[in-house]
Amino acid sequence: MNDISYEKCLKPYTNWRCIAQLRKLFRPRTLKSDTVYNVQRSGCFRGYWTVERPRQQPNYHAVRRSCRERGALFEDPDFAAGPKCLYKNKRPAVQPIVWMRPHEMCQRPKFMVDSTRLVSQGNGVVSTGAGGGSGGSAGGEPTRNGTIGGGGGGGGGGRCGVEPGELGDHSFLAAVSSLTLTPKFLDRVVPLDQSFDPTTSYCGLFRFRFWYFGEWKEVLVDDKLPTYRGRLVYMRSTNPTEFWAALLEKAYAKLYGCYENISGPGCSTTRALQDLTGGIVQSFGLSNQDRFLTYQVLNSAVPRSSLLISTITLKENKRQLRLRNGLMTQHAYSVTGLARVRGPLGDTPLVRLRNPWGEGEWTGPWSERSWEWDGLSGRDKELLSVRVRNDGEFWMSFEDFARHFTQLDIVHVSPDDWMTEPALHSKQPWRAVLARRRWRSGYNAGGGPGHPETTAMNPQFHIGIPRTSGNKCHVVVSVVQQYETDPEAKGARPLFAIGFAVYEVPHSTSRLTPQFVAQQQPLDVTNHSVAREVVTFFTLPPGDYIVVPQTNVPNCDAKFLLRILTDEQSNIWEVNDDNMVFKNISAEFLEDTVILPDGKPLLTKLMVKYPPELDVTQLQKILRAHWKAYLAEKPSLELCKSLIMLRDVNISGRINMMDIPVLMHMLQFWKIAFQKFEKGVNPTKTSSYNLRPLLWEAGSTVSNKVLECLVLRFAKSRVLTSECFIMAMVRLHLAHERYHSLDTKMSKGNPLTLEELILMTIYS
Repeated sequence: MNDISYEKCLKPYTNWRCIAQLRKLFRPRTLKSDTVYNVQRSGCFRGYWTVERPRQQPNYHAVRRSCRERGALFEDPDFAAGPKCLYKNKRPAVQPIVWMRPHEMCQRPKFMVDSTRLVSQGNGVVSTGAGGGSGGSAGGEPTRNGTIGGGGGGGGGGRCGVEPGELGDHSFLAAVSSLTLTPKFLDRVVPLDQSFDPTTSYCGLFRFRFWYFGEWKEVLVDDKLPTYRGRLVYMRSTNPTEFWAALLEKAYAKLYGCYENISGPGCSTTRALQDLTGGIVQSFGLSNQDRFLTYQVLNSAVPRSSLLISTITLKENKRQLRLRNGLMTQHAYSVTGLARVRGPLGDTPLVRLRNPWGEGEWTGPWSERSWEWDGLSGRDKELLSVRVRNDGEFWMSFEDFARHFTQLDIVHVSPDDWMTEPALHSKQPWRAVLARRRWRSGYNAGGGPGHPETTAMNPQFHIGIPRTSGNKCHVVVSVVQQYETDPEAKGARPLFAIGFAVYEVPHSTSRLTPQFVAQQQPLDVTNHSVAREVVTFFTLPPGDYIVVPQTNVPNCDAKFLLRILTDEQSNIWEVNDDNMVFKNISAEFLEDTVILPDGKPLLTKLMVKYPPELDVTQLQKILRAHWKAYLAEKPSLELCKSLIMLRDVNISGRINMMDIPVLMHMLQFWKIAFQKFEKGVNPTKTSSYNLRPLLWEAGSTVSNKVLECLVLRFAKSRVLTSECFIMAMVRLHLAHERYHSLDTKMSKGNPLTLEELILMTIYS
């Protein structure tokens, strides 16, 4: 008798008492650079000072109200019906294209018919094909079917039909079909409060939402649709009175500039899945993938809050075909479970799949009419059948799955989306953190591992997995660079080759340094590819790790979005330093005597020639006379003004003669620090990437934000001169002194006046 054991991933994750409690437990948070996040605790931090405000988007309700007040149908000025909406380079093969509104194509158009609404509520299964159409020829050569899945004999209740049309793209259609497993996701993309009823809300305006670089972007379109001979030529419903699918595709085409940009080589199911779900999408090519690795990926992803979409793509034919085994090419199948059958020949791992369209099911081994299925006992059949809860779901062996399917896309869903989607509550939720940052040339755009001198200057994020847990932690790391959906949009730039490195570090390591990077190999480095997102799935034992997002080459200015998902308790924070001066001028440079080469004290000589208080011109004259011992170059007047500010408490514009020795020793100390980072043979310049270690040598540490400001203010073309470095040090010392002075003032109950604030800002 066969014995079935189900993989651990089949057990529903139901050991949570209350969904409301989980909202606090698993809410994702935005990384604040100076905060440690325990991803088992609550906390939501927003904003980062380099993040720009969201783009202004047109207000749907305001536009609709305006149209109804004017009694006019909406016409989209940004995506006007015409050839530019269809293509930029290649003219469609079907001509002539006529733009028509739905009420010009049928008498009573519907946005979404009742059967589709049932599907969106999870009460039905989506299928396609006209009622009564044939299901294709089983057992013969691949045959093309005009609609996905073919007809199912009448298209009963709870089914809706969608087909790509003559010019539509199967990739986008496959992504849309995957949303049927998560009705709340579909509702977010396709708001249901829209209709063609002129007595309620219809004015020719419709809205849809797509994920764009960490935000949900609402796209407004009019309902003029491209047709040929009165029939839609792009994605359409098989019900000729239903138009949500066609309008959704038009909004997606507007997002990317034209219909041509969402079809053909430029479009992929992976990209569309992210645009529709906002999840982290990881893509695997199964044709040349190691079978053991593929099974490990499935076994890790199925029990967690992830959607798994598998497809078959034939290189020699991009059209949709029904294969002899019942499967269909260019078609999305959802992986919904795993099982293992123990029989006389050993264990057979099985994969459960669902066809969201209800047709195109597997007819090979372990299908319901196969001899393998017939050989199971009644109890085993019942156990497996219990898990085939929906029409369109079937089992196949893992070997057949890996042999026939060519691509697997995994959509890792955020905790917020997990909470809002009941269909995912049987899965284990991820814990998530998110950071919006940027690579800035000369500051933290240090490039990849091929640039060991600067790669450690990239942003760094620490992942601490407690050693007390003893469990390995599944970690998903995603880096998304800012991208333009429309490649011809104003200001659009090409994508950079991006990736990230992961280093295992001792617990005491606070930051990766160039020396550490040169001596230690990273635990893993992703392939740096010209893509908008790079994703890797890790299984990490307890320990400390640092993730370094990076571009392949240095000096690439770009914003990026870092998302980290974990399934175990962990602490994640951005590597940062405190703002601190540990070489204080007053405490460290107390020596009041500077000896000249002739053996005479400098102060004695100066007191003969200069008054007790020196102005900026006199100070410059003194420093220029002795600059070689204390400076790398002759001081400018601006530098001398900055030096006077250090000791000019009363804002007199003068410095006391007795402060000159302290000033000289301080300049000499900074000069020695600067010489350790000289750029080549030029003793007056160094790379701005050296500013952080240079500040350390000079007795200061600064936060990431302050360091970025210093680079912007004092570096030029990624070069820092010795004079600019001294001026930066002066600003830091002034800031610390005035902060402590202000702290003392405020502690006595004396508020800071506007005039005091202005003086502190100007005289610095």
